[in-house]
This record gives sequence, C-alpha cells and structure tokens, in this order.
Amino acid sequence: MSTAKACLGLLLAVAIKPAAGTSDSLADGMRRCASQSDQAQRLACFDALATTLPKIEADRFGLTADIARKRDPEAERRAEEAVLPGKITALRQGPRGEYIFTLDNQQVWIQVEIEPNKKFAVGETVHIEHGAMGSLWLAADKNRMTRVTRIS
Repeated sequence: MSTAKACLGLLLAVAIKPAAGTSDSLADGMRRCASQSDQAQRLACFDALATTLPKIEADRFGLTADIARKRDPEAERRAEEAVLPGKITALRQGPRGEYIFTLDNQQVWIQVEIEPNKKFAVGETVHIEHGAMGSLWLAADKNRMTRVTRIS
C-alpha cells in the first residue's frame, strides 16, 4: 500500500468513525466530506460515509430520547442553543387574531398567544430560538419576540 493510500485511509477512518453513531454525527461527517478540497478525497469520503448508512439506520431503530441523552448528554444543550434564521415571506392572521408566519424556508409558524402590541412585517428578518421549558420564540429584535409553534 502506498503512503498516499495509507494517509487517505487514515483520513477517512477519522472522518467517518464518528458518523457511525447518530444522525447528528452523520451530518458532521457530511460537513467534513464537503470541506475536502481534493475531489478524489471528497468523493472517497462521501463513498465511505454512504457505507455507514445501513448501520446508522439500524442503530436509530428503537432509539429513545433517554438513550440518545445518555449517549450524548451535550446534544440537548447544543440543540437548545441553535437558532433558525429566516425572513418572513407571508404573514396572515388566524381565526383568533394570532399571526401566522411563513418563512423563506417554507416553514409555517403560528403565534401561541395573541399580542396586539407586537407588529411584524413581510420581508422582515427574524429568527426562531429556544426558550424555557421547550418553548420556541420568533424574534425580530429583543423587543419584538413572540412564542410560536410550527404548523408545517
């Protein structure tokens, strides 16, 4: 085996090994593969990653939230820190007067509590962030935040 092939094998083993565990590490593996500048190495990385998919699917079968938390206790904290940026592409009112937001990623969110003093507009840049006790908030700025639930 040539030195180049041995180095490539080691690189792939390091890049792919974490991807065999969960879908989050699969995404990490895909990011690592995509960051490869050499086309041959990038293709080899993706090919190796693809061979792990059946194992990943089998590993996720029957996986409960409790087991996932035990495997990666920091994953929940990382997910809660995540923010979904977007732009309001459509805005309408629901039957009770609550806002229904359509974002540029085609997700639709509805305001949980009617807050007539908080105004939003089509074209406005917003983000969805996590709040206390699993709540989700749509925020345009610190003064205009409203609790939302995704409906599609």
